[in-house]
Amino acid sequence: MDAQDHMTPTNRALLLAILPIFILLGLIGGLTIYYTQSLREKQDWIVHTYRVINTADALLSDLRQCIGAQRGFLLTGKDVYLVPYREGEQVAREHLATLRKITLDNPRQTKRVDILEPLIAERLALLQKGVEIRRVEGIDAAANFILQDAGRRLMNEIASIIGNMTNEEELLLQNRNRDATGLEDRSAMAIYGGGTLAFLVLLAVTALLLRNNLRLGRVERTLAEKAALLQATLDNIRDGIAAFDARGYLRAFNGHFFDLLDFPREMAIEGAPLQNFQEIDKHRNHPILNEMPSVGDGSDEGYQRITLGMREMDVYRNPLENGGFLVAAMDVTARVRADAIIRQAQKMETIGHLTGGIAHDFNNLLQIISANLDLMTGDVQGNPRTSSRLQNAISGVERGSRLTQQLLAFARRQPLNPQAINLGRVIQSMTDLLRRTLGERIDVEAVVSGGLWNTSADPVQVENGILNLAINARDAMRDGGKLTIEVSNAVLDDAYALAHTEVTPGQYVMLAVSDTGEGMSPEVIARAFEPFFTTKPEGEGTGLGLSQIYGFVKQSGGHIKIYSEIGHGTSVKLYLPRAKKGVDEYSQPLSPATGGTETILVVEDDAGVRAAAIDLLKELGYSVLKAENADEALALLDSGARPDLLFTDVVMPGSINTRDFARQAQKICPELTVLFTSGYTQNAIVHNGRLDEDVFLLSKPYRKDELARKVRSILDSRGTPPAQATPAATPPEQQKPLNILVVEDEMLVRMSTVDMLEQLGHKVTEMEDGPSALAALEAGGRMDLLITDLGLVGMSGEDLVKQVKQLRPDIRIVVASGYELPEGMAAQGTVHLGKPFQLSDLRAAVASAIAED
Repeated sequence: MDAQDHMTPTNRALLLAILPIFILLGLIGGLTIYYTQSLREKQDWIVHTYRVINTADALLSDLRQCIGAQRGFLLTGKDVYLVPYREGEQVAREHLATLRKITLDNPRQTKRVDILEPLIAERLALLQKGVEIRRVEGIDAAANFILQDAGRRLMNEIASIIGNMTNEEELLLQNRNRDATGLEDRSAMAIYGGGTLAFLVLLAVTALLLRNNLRLGRVERTLAEKAALLQATLDNIRDGIAAFDARGYLRAFNGHFFDLLDFPREMAIEGAPLQNFQEIDKHRNHPILNEMPSVGDGSDEGYQRITLGMREMDVYRNPLENGGFLVAAMDVTARVRADAIIRQAQKMETIGHLTGGIAHDFNNLLQIISANLDLMTGDVQGNPRTSSRLQNAISGVERGSRLTQQLLAFARRQPLNPQAINLGRVIQSMTDLLRRTLGERIDVEAVVSGGLWNTSADPVQVENGILNLAINARDAMRDGGKLTIEVSNAVLDDAYALAHTEVTPGQYVMLAVSDTGEGMSPEVIARAFEPFFTTKPEGEGTGLGLSQIYGFVKQSGGHIKIYSEIGHGTSVKLYLPRAKKGVDEYSQPLSPATGGTETILVVEDDAGVRAAAIDLLKELGYSVLKAENADEALALLDSGARPDLLFTDVVMPGSINTRDFARQAQKICPELTVLFTSGYTQNAIVHNGRLDEDVFLLSKPYRKDELARKVRSILDSRGTPPAQATPAATPPEQQKPLNILVVEDEMLVRMSTVDMLEQLGHKVTEMEDGPSALAALEAGGRMDLLITDLGLVGMSGEDLVKQVKQLRPDIRIVVASGYELPEGMAAQGTVHLGKPFQLSDLRAAVASAIAED
């Protein structure tokens, strides 16, 4: 019997009565679907609006991150700050692309993105330019670049545009929320009205159930969206985050938590118990989740610094309101390493200043002793015993002189004579000397790679460094061993430079001195370059060998690294910058030590050193004038004294620095030649390890023969003009004084250019931009020559030259720029002066421009 046989008429009637209700319910269902779809579309637009707002805000935040990181690099010069800068720049470009894509539906927003894109590109270009200026020209040039305020103006404009975009989206958000609310109300009314028509109770209950279901669906979607947003936020945080509830179960986390704290990824499951983590944690040297301090007041006292493998991390535990707790881990490895490098650099710099000052005072004392011993040499002839003692004293002075030179080398205050040399030839020429010096127990091997580049370094310092390293290696191989000297080409890339912030990426020639000796512990390596630090027994070493090499390499623009292991030997690697030119000849025979009858003005603030120098010069036959300081010397010259040579100390007290004093003296006596002397040059006449152009220096302490040769060579070379950079250049004594207008927006570049031009005897007017220069010319001032940069702020250098030629066709033009001249300017006879330039380059450019007449 089937089911239809049991169906009564009442049941059939009920079914027939219910049929229209189901039809009505179907209609209501259709209306519900329609309203639900419309509501979903409205909500999608609301989500779209939020996405535009969030993307615009993220873009502005990315730019500010770039600016903050770039400022850190400009202040410190450390490449570690460029990591967040590069990341921010990349994310900013991605957000800009996303913003363009999601605003295609809105023409007004699309237009704003069109305006915003070049502004952001220009702002990023300015940031990159600041980085390049900091790398090439230093912190002062970078500071001046920041003070131009172009970046702030761009950021204000970018922020204004993004603010307008956000305001429009917020207005759209209000309208869309209002439409969604209205649609929701109409949907509820339709459902409620249809239910009333079907039947009072059943349909009312159905309508209520349906509405409740819709509400539950919206709540669930909202909760799901919030959960997804929270998880996305956690996944994009660089720190490791994990949240446990009051019962100790994992409720929220990101992948970084497991990666940073070395927990298995298999445990990354919601609901994982805390005990599983503690079971792994208890086997660590530094437990993370057992008795970990909590942070509740925002202070740093609850942080725990731990080391896991090669990583340094800050970890903390923060209580939550629900009784659970949050665990966060931050990878601070880069910051810790950077701080250590900065501390080491500051320590070495401080020691350098101290040793440099000591060397200066000590050299003055040695100079007094050395000069008087030289003067006594002639007085003790015929007395062998006294002569022998005198020679012992002179040997002691020479040893003291070598000691101070080592101190100056570490302090990077020694005047170097860098030249293009081939390290392979240097090694080959020294191999026999090293074998004789080290003895038969040491096997010496030299390995020179093929195709070896030339390097730029002081050849004397290189030879001294190799000899010092070889002797250190011999002392480490007391029972004999093997010494290997290897030279090869090397490229230090960006990754290596990032790990060694003092290194500039580029091409180097690597010199490695390796031994099979006792080796060095990490503690010894950390202090190996400090002056007077030695592991040798007392009396067997000064502790200055490695510190001298360290200072020489750093002053040469290179890098030095020690690799060593106890019981397995040591390798010291020197990286010296590549020289892209042929090898220079650096051996020069000594000239005879003779005197003369010229007049020499001695300027020295130390009375003992001054008296000793005067005695030496008089014994050589010279007439001597003396002065205690620059003011006294200038007064002597103003009174009519006309010496043939000015012999002056570099470091003297007073309001006039040494270079200014020399310039003022040469203005009074144009034919006066200057010979500087010092045991500590600082930056007065030595820059980047090189003597300034046309500067003569005699380092203290000096012997009588050294003084005689130096003075005689300078006096004998007077009247012979220095070689010019180009055939068009005119020797300084043949160039007539010119009225020169210098236009340069970089203050330090402008100051140095004006200083060099005044040194050449010209009268200079300086301006920082094109309009000011044009105003000066329109005022009627006489100008023979214009020297301008191309990349000026506001009016470009090219436009300035065009207007100057219209205003003053007779004026000659020199364009000082690191870029090539535009074709039009080159065709008009404008002289190009490439940046960076030296005094000889500037002299040649001025002469070439005037020669156009």
